[in-house]
Amino acid sequence: MTEQKKEEHKSKEAKPAGEKQTAEKPSADKIEPQKIKVEDLKNKPLGSAFNAEQRTLSGVEVSELTEKLKAAEDKYLRLYAEFDNFRKRSEVEKTDHAKYAAGQFIEAVLPVLDSFERSQKALDSDVAASDEVKKGFALIHRQLEDILQKFGVTKMAAVGQPFDPRLHEAVLQKESDQPSHTVLEEMQTGYVMHDKVLRPAMVVVAK
Repeated sequence: MTEQKKEEHKSKEAKPAGEKQTAEKPSADKIEPQKIKVEDLKNKPLGSAFNAEQRTLSGVEVSELTEKLKAAEDKYLRLYAEFDNFRKRSEVEKTDHAKYAAGQFIEAVLPVLDSFERSQKALDSDVAASDEVKKGFALIHRQLEDILQKFGVTKMAAVGQPFDPRLHEAVLQKESDQPSHTVLEEMQTGYVMHDKVLRPAMVVVAK
């Protein structure tokens, strides 16, 4: 038996019976964690863990995407402008509806007011009528006018004004020393509700 074999034989005999020989492993405290640099992560292409190399867009593809983005932006701006115009129109219509909601009712009541004013004029010219009755009519007339003013309804000033077909309705023409087309008399009072003609004035105009 050679010297080398003798040494191996002695080593085996020194081990306890039944004990298996295992390769020596490094202890846990000797294992150093792998260092990863942030620069390496930044330089890696997105999805590099799955793709071997990064795919770049061609000039044609970039141009197509730019055109699509521009078309989508134009469409969005048009839709936004249309919606903004619709919102503004809705607000104006809502305001106008609230502003002129009582217009038809007041227009229907105006003939009653005309009759009341004619009766009041006749009463004022009647010397037999008592002052108390005249005062009562005047009070009621003033209350009616106050109600109309609360709804934005006011009388037109027609006499002495130039004839305006938007405000006046001519029922008669007369010779006069006044300039032509001047309103001489008012046959029926005209009314304006805010900035809208509720009823034109019926007038006599100078030739």
